[in-house]
Amino acid sequence: MSEIVTNRLKSGKSYKAIFTMGSGKDRLRKSKTFSELRSAKTWLHELELASDRGTTFDMARWTFLDYYKHWVEIYKKPFVTPNTLYTYTISYQHFQEFFAGVRLEDLTRNLIQKYFNQLDMSHETSRKDLIHIRSCLRDAVSDGVLMRNAATGSIRIIADPAKTKSDDKKFMAIADYRKVRDFLLDYNYDMNDVNRLALMIISQTALRVGECLALKYDDVDFLHGTVRVDESWDSKHQYLKEPKTEHAKRTLPLSAKALAILRQWIGYHRATLFKLGIANPQHFLLLNRRGRLPVAGNVNTSYHQLQIRLGITPKYSTHTLRHTLASMMITEKDISISYISRYLGHASTMITEKYYIGLLPEQETVGRQQVLAVINQ
Repeated sequence: MSEIVTNRLKSGKSYKAIFTMGSGKDRLRKSKTFSELRSAKTWLHELELASDRGTTFDMARWTFLDYYKHWVEIYKKPFVTPNTLYTYTISYQHFQEFFAGVRLEDLTRNLIQKYFNQLDMSHETSRKDLIHIRSCLRDAVSDGVLMRNAATGSIRIIADPAKTKSDDKKFMAIADYRKVRDFLLDYNYDMNDVNRLALMIISQTALRVGECLALKYDDVDFLHGTVRVDESWDSKHQYLKEPKTEHAKRTLPLSAKALAILRQWIGYHRATLFKLGIANPQHFLLLNRRGRLPVAGNVNTSYHQLQIRLGITPKYSTHTLRHTLASMMITEKDISISYISRYLGHASTMITEKYYIGLLPEQETVGRQQVLAVINQ
């Protein structure tokens, strides 16, 4: 039986609303104090409506950690890639220390904000944790476990600057990019240079590393001067998978010089693998002399070595080539944002605009000059 009584405790609030559901060991009792009778009645009415709609209040008494594990097992594990599932596991490890013993129903926006205030991780890591919390609580609301999502609304991410990759590490100066590009286009590749050839392809296409490693001979169309992207290689778990999104399946133009390098490479690659007695039944473009595809981390190491060789501070990851190319395209007024988004395999133009507009070092310099011109008018 639900009721509203006069609050006898000295809490400063006059009314206490009590909601009761079930009986015996299954009985659930919730209470809350209010300053106004109307607010108490509204709260009680919302709980009664939620109960009629089938809200699973029993699960709301689970700890957040237990519910999160249950949610990942049911809603994520069967549907996401091993790499993505790993990010949910990492978030759980972060949650363990701060949310230990906190019941799902007691999770508040205030508590979630306190978690991010003390997390002390990179911005990207913190962002993923917030996405996972919001998604978990959103499903809890959909399933009738909670009445509302405590993570809805503004929650600020407090990131550790030392662990967060700054823009100057995400985007190369155009002169440095061209130095890398020209070296890779003029290089004479052999079987010891598979990692470097992968860098050449990425520098010409802005492919993700996994997309590049998954390329096969027949993905290169010499007649039309294009390369087809429809798979990605997970080098950690050693398997081919679907690209990151459905939009990531695409066909990209290749420069004449890149096509010439790949034409020569495919002939050389086939012949060398045959001489070495290495089978390549799937016709992988970048199979190395050990009969394996490169590891993404090793491609990144090769890129750092190349930067040192070219006199560039070795602070850029392989993905920087993608970031830099994208930003260079955006500065060209004749290339539409829609085409750039499709070229990069993004799910929407919003992603392209969010991550790539106005971040090249040269763009910042031009922006400063334009601001000064306005001020000095």
